[in-house]
Amino acid sequence: MGEFQTFQHYFKQINLRMPKLLAAFTLSVLSVLSHSGDVAVCPGEGPRYGDYKCNHDRTHRVCAKLVDNPQDCNELSWDNEGDSFWDITGQQRWNWKDRICNEPNPGDSWCICMWATARLIERVGCDNVHINCAATDVPYVLNSYTDGGVDLASAKECIRAKCVVGGQE
Repeated sequence: MGEFQTFQHYFKQINLRMPKLLAAFTLSVLSVLSHSGDVAVCPGEGPRYGDYKCNHDRTHRVCAKLVDNPQDCNELSWDNEGDSFWDITGQQRWNWKDRICNEPNPGDSWCICMWATARLIERVGCDNVHINCAATDVPYVLNSYTDGGVDLASAKECIRAKCVVGGQE
């Protein structure tokens, strides 16, 4: 085969494979998109996403109740020592409870990282984790494996028990 014929041969092979490659790419994109569910508003979530929902970025997919109510705005205790979400996750210096309780979306919850959810569950147990299932992107979490280098097995097991099998919290 001459140089030109060799080029034609490889070009023809690429052309024959292109529709299959394009189809595989399209399916993988659709698969990722289908793992994201339509969720309710997370009451207390800030305006970072515009619609106050936990289905926009790759990590903030769990709507967790962090304060008792928007009026008193007291941090919820997640363990027997009285530690709050911010204490347990090492985020106390960035405590944003005042943003949760005030306009534009006053409430008691926030879209938290999947890694933080897993760490909370590992520390305090599933029964002590306050998850708003309707506002959590359950399909996305269940189809994820790690977040921030943290294994999500405990989070998936808990969310499956609370939100899929156990119903809404």
